[in-house]
Amino acid sequence: MNEVKKVNYGPLTELIGAWHGDKGHDISPEPDGTENSPYYETITFVAAGDVTNAESQRLTALHYRQIVQRKSNDEIFHDQTGYWIWDAERDIVR
Repeated sequence: MNEVKKVNYGPLTELIGAWHGDKGHDISPEPDGTENSPYYETITFVAAGDVTNAESQRLTALHYRQIVQRKSNDEIFHDQTGYWIWDAERDIVR
């Protein structure tokens, strides 16, 4: 029988899942003035597991994707992906 390994995500544990916000307001310069654009966003954190870095550093990671859309037309104007990493030995989130 396969044994399931428990991964310690430390302070990142509570982030796992999807988060939604709808109170954003983007203010950006335009050639003819200033654009004011209300937006909403979703950021999703998915457990990515643990890895050993340089044969000694044990890290656990969450993969995230953030999508930001204008309320006026649902157009995506920001789409970002990356990782949040927990280094338990050093008590650091990177």
